Amino acid sequence: MRVILDAGPMLNFLAVGQENCLIQLAVTFKTELKIPDQVCTEVRRVGSSGRFRRSGAAHRLEVLLAAGRVGLLSDDVSTNSVLAHELSLVSGAPAADRIRTSKDLGELMVIAHACSLAKEGVTAYIVIDDGNGRRLAKAAQKRVEAAGYPGALALLSTRGILEQAEPSWLKGSVDWRDVYARMRAFDDGLGPLPA
Repeated sequence: MRVILDAGPMLNFLAVGQENCLIQLAVTFKTELKIPDQVCTEVRRVGSSGRFRRSGAAHRLEVLLAAGRVGLLSDDVSTNSVLAHELSLVSGAPAADRIRTSKDLGELMVIAHACSLAKEGVTAYIVIDDGNGRRLAKAAQKRVEAAGYPGALALLSTRGILEQAEPSWLKGSVDWRDVYARMRAFDDGLGPLPA
């Protein structure tokens, strides 16, 4: 079992200092948190600029990587034929070509890595919030099931993780709704909670 994070959710938790929630999720699932190389690059770049600059997100990522709380997945499609094949299926373009275009590459790599793991018999939990990314992940999930891969894909979201979080997972004894509201200040794609 693996939990693979996209840049958006990773940044959300890091920006508000709630990375412990992700760590506890991994502990509960008895697994590891993983991010593709491309997601790491995006979190470093975005986390140190714009509205994230003062949040400490980029620094928190480095702390998690150094402590082994988050591991990297290599995006080298030239040495991993299964990953290259899955990236081609997910993106609809040859992997060698698609890897050169950064637009949405993090999301595509998250899904391709998850499909590769499912092919190896692993259940991969994809944490992705972007609407198009979620549609691609759901399509990949159906494809993996139809192909009879020995593993599986499951889809998680920032909000879903917070809703299921034990109160002790959240730093500062805050309600998950307060954490979500703080995350929305960083991520325009997170929708409002119902009143």
